[in-house]
Amino acid sequence: MDFTAQKLSLSVLFSVLVSGCWSQNFEGTIIDQTKSPQFGIFVRCGEKTTGTDENGKFSIPCDKGPLIIYGDQIDTLVYVLNGIVAPKTIIQVQTSESVEEVEVRSKRLHYFDIGFIPAIKGVQIATGTNTLIETERQGGAKSSANPRELFAKVPGLNIWESDGAGIQMGVGGRGLSPNRAANFNTRQNGYDISADALGYPESYYTPPLEALQAIEIIRGSASLQYGTQFGGLMNFIIKDPVQNSPFQFTSRNTVGNYGYFGTFNRISGTAGRFEYQAYYQLKTGNGYRPNSDFNQQQGFVQLGYHFNENNHIRLEYTRMTYLAKQPGGLTDKQFEEDPKQSVRDRNWFKVDWNILALHFDSKLSKKTFLNIRAFGMLSDRYSLGYLGKISTADPGGKRDLIAGNFKNTGIEARILRRYKLTKNQKNESAFLVGARYYRGQTSNLQGLATDGNSGSKNDFRFNNTSALENSDFSFPSENFAAFTDNIWFLGKRWTINAGLRFEYIKSSAAGYYNQYAIHPLNLDTLSISTIESSNTISRSIPLVGAGTSFKTGKYSNAYLNFCQNYRAVNFSDIRVANPNIIVDSFIKDEYGNTTELGWRGFIGKYFYTDLAVFALFYGDKIGLAPQPNTTKKIRTNIGNAFNAGVECFVEFDFVKAFVDSSKIGASIFVNFSYINATYISSREKSYVGKQVEYVSPIMLKSGLKVRAKNWQVQIQGSYNSAQFSDATNSRLGSGDAVIGEIPAYFVMDLSARYSFRKYFQLEAGVNNLLNTSYYTRRATAYPGPGILPSDGITFYGTLQFTIEVKR
Repeated sequence: MDFTAQKLSLSVLFSVLVSGCWSQNFEGTIIDQTKSPQFGIFVRCGEKTTGTDENGKFSIPCDKGPLIIYGDQIDTLVYVLNGIVAPKTIIQVQTSESVEEVEVRSKRLHYFDIGFIPAIKGVQIATGTNTLIETERQGGAKSSANPRELFAKVPGLNIWESDGAGIQMGVGGRGLSPNRAANFNTRQNGYDISADALGYPESYYTPPLEALQAIEIIRGSASLQYGTQFGGLMNFIIKDPVQNSPFQFTSRNTVGNYGYFGTFNRISGTAGRFEYQAYYQLKTGNGYRPNSDFNQQQGFVQLGYHFNENNHIRLEYTRMTYLAKQPGGLTDKQFEEDPKQSVRDRNWFKVDWNILALHFDSKLSKKTFLNIRAFGMLSDRYSLGYLGKISTADPGGKRDLIAGNFKNTGIEARILRRYKLTKNQKNESAFLVGARYYRGQTSNLQGLATDGNSGSKNDFRFNNTSALENSDFSFPSENFAAFTDNIWFLGKRWTINAGLRFEYIKSSAAGYYNQYAIHPLNLDTLSISTIESSNTISRSIPLVGAGTSFKTGKYSNAYLNFCQNYRAVNFSDIRVANPNIIVDSFIKDEYGNTTELGWRGFIGKYFYTDLAVFALFYGDKIGLAPQPNTTKKIRTNIGNAFNAGVECFVEFDFVKAFVDSSKIGASIFVNFSYINATYISSREKSYVGKQVEYVSPIMLKSGLKVRAKNWQVQIQGSYNSAQFSDATNSRLGSGDAVIGEIPAYFVMDLSARYSFRKYFQLEAGVNNLLNTSYYTRRATAYPGPGILPSDGITFYGTLQFTIEVKR
């Protein structure tokens, strides 16, 4: 075989495994002329796409073919099936000019742990700013799901680190609140997982990082396919069942300090037309601070069936429960004295999450694809403890109990049609249309816990279920949405996309709450007033988004996007009795838009850059502000905010850049963002020009990864500049520590991984390597109130092994 300096020739060695009935699996290895395995070569059969791993291996289900190999500058290939050269009808080759731009870039990214979603993928159009976090190859603390490491390469994200062991995830982007990722449309495998998508979009459930294949983040105009949220879409993608084995078992077991133990166990396989998987995860530990014990269990079952090569159905059930003791917050003085201390020993939190989902995928024609997903949730969460100011000692006696119950159902259908504007056009455009119906039923109950609960046990029962002492509200909601998106490829370089979403939202609130008149000296109750409330609000909202991109080079492009956003008032904005704050009775919905301009691509082969500037207008933003001349704090529409910033991500493999054939790679990345988020108008003039709450103007993350075939080591640092917790930008902490500055902090993490004997993997690491004392949040209620210290230095070690039955 002849090779030239300009073109890379690959030898492809294939073996075929018959998987029964109608389909077969192609397994193979792709190597170059030096017999070095080629990572990131894409292989496609029909709508199934896979890529070679670090050993150059791949496996893909394929019926009759053709099997298509995507590669850059491929000249000559040898196709061997069971020792016989395969005909061209079985295998086809396409060069980089005919492969989607994102797939070539994913190949070039090699071990950078990030990728990009194709502009057209299945029944999804993903334009604008989108990121694919490839968790399978990522290092770091996977069992405890350290969010600093998980999102280290996504610019502009602020992260709350107040929940140990990754039990809950708090992430916000571009100046949006990180509170339980409420500003993202949070999904798992494409369906909603938050408490109530309209009435309470906070996520108490986060899928195990060990179960994930990737995390999709889609911002910009394409995010309108999924919802109205300012932050866009965050979609957790569970690994697919293994295709080349009837049975595979994987077990990961992790131990760490503070009594941490985590185990993740997964079975998976394919037999003929059936595919299945199930996993169970347990995380338990004592926590970094006293009174921080936790026990979390997660389970997932997925069953799939291929009616034929064009129709596929899949059923999924998710269950998550956890019980956590909460150490409460601290005052500024207490944190300075000892950030590990706890002044609450009777506070508890309990969650029970249940989600059922059904997917149906159909290839209606060669260019038309249908997806229908139906889902339902039956979940609840309970907060138990003393809600008084953290500067006041727990007086004992009965505790406050807040119960939230969530029942919702939804169905979403979408159709995507590929087409060409002209006969000679290489790239296909696409038109997507879809509709969604969602119905939520949330109830929020607040009162005193049962008499037997005056101690410190976790008995989540009300003392008087027929007449709760604080409030009893129901929040039914109904939503219908229709959406469309279109992407046009104009010539070889120019792409235009436009999307439209229409929302009909009907939300209601019905119930009562009690107002107490308290004697200022002896604190006796003087009178109780019961106030009943019932109201319904309906609104119809059209939202538009549009964008364009232009290829500035073979593997780079510039882009511009605009998107409107909307956030309906939810029940946490309306009625929760909290001695630390009051709620404005005239609070209303938020609205706004986001504009972004950027460039991303490769400079050379191993230097990647993603640079963007953005402007986000946030109308009638809801936040927390002290009332002038009083000690009260109010949750209200503070005013209109404007967030503008710069985001920059670069990664450079400085070993392979100079020695391309090196078996060792070493890359360094820098993730920098600057955000200027201020209030530009407000009813309270003193707020104008003040910085928006929980916006860290400067965020910098940087790291170094060294890797070889069987091992990798990485170290990274994360820096956040100081931020404020209220609209007055108070720097000094209040007596109850609910408001005040969040000081700047810097944290380092170290991790390593080694694979051996094919089926074993050993991982170890240290989080918060410098044992920095810091915090990212001041809570107004649970799990505080007050300062919530983040974890100090923690160690962990993981052993993974896999058992697989060969066909």
